Amino acid sequence: MTVRIPEPLKKQIEARAEREHRSLSAQVEHELARLFSTEQVRGPLKASRLLGRYAGKRMPTTKELRGVREALWSRLADDVE
Repeated sequence: MTVRIPEPLKKQIEARAEREHRSLSAQVEHELARLFSTEQVRGPLKASRLLGRYAGKRMPTTKELRGVREALWSRLADDVE
C-alpha cells in the first residue's frame, strides 16, 4: 500500500514512532488501529504473534501491559536523572 502523507505530518509520525520505539510502519499501524478500535477492526491477538508464549494461558490485558510499560519507562527515566 502506498499512502501520500504531507511532510509535516510524516515528521510528527516519525517523532512519535521514535519516542515509542516503533518503526514508522508500526507507528502508522498503531495509530490506525487506535483510531478504528471502537469499530473493533482488530480481532484478538493470536498466540502465534507472541510466539506461543501465552498459548493455553490467560493473555495479559492491554491495561496490564500498559502498566508494565509505564513502570519500566519511569524506572528508566529515574536512572537517567
